[in-house]
Amino acid sequence: MARTHDLPPPPERPQLSPPVTLPGEEELMLEGLEGGPRIDARARGSVDARRAVLLCHPHPLYGGTMHSAVVVALGKVLAERGDAVATLRFNYRGVGKSEGAYGEGLGETMDARAALRVLRARFPRASLAVAGYSFGTWVGLRAAALEGTVERVALIAPAVRIFRFVREDAAAFQGRIAVYLGDQDEFCDVAEAEELATSLGATLRVFPGSDHFFLAGRRKLADAVVPFLDPFADGGADRGAG
Repeated sequence: MARTHDLPPPPERPQLSPPVTLPGEEELMLEGLEGGPRIDARARGSVDARRAVLLCHPHPLYGGTMHSAVVVALGKVLAERGDAVATLRFNYRGVGKSEGAYGEGLGETMDARAALRVLRARFPRASLAVAGYSFGTWVGLRAAALEGTVERVALIAPAVRIFRFVREDAAAFQGRIAVYLGDQDEFCDVAEAEELATSLGATLRVFPGSDHFFLAGRRKLADAVVPFLDPFADGGADRGAG
């Protein structure tokens, strides 16, 4: 993975968010891509869903899981839209019940690609979207670009000082991109986010008073991101994306 700065050493025992089950979720074990490890996941939604959203969690070596608070907040607000909006969240290899071990970002991208293929198979009528948080922004955008079946990607708190977003990925991705950032983010300031959004052809929404973890209001964040991920219920308007 391309890096701009080294991460601090990961904690020996990272603090994990408690497991959360969203209404209607089904526990799954996904087959890995190209013989990769099997992946622990949870999916919900109707087979006739109009939109299917993949949720990519933050860095696994620092406590990131599919139960991370921002991921769960997004899942809850998406679930409020009913079975017409399907979701799939998953643990990268080596996290929770997922097999394997940390894959330096490339393995995690393979996991996200496998999850996207499951979404496409389970919800064949749905348009696909990806929402990545922190480390998950890098993983989600790259997976979407490589798979080529995703309509839009939301990048939440992209850690641009740690991970470089490769322009070839953005060029390969033909859909819409929106960036969401707190103006107190420890890993990306507003100027860096503006530069990233310009390079990706993305819109940018900045949340005053919020840090990388959106402690000031995860519900407010989710309420802004979800209309971008699923614009159909909002008259086709991407409210909150600009």
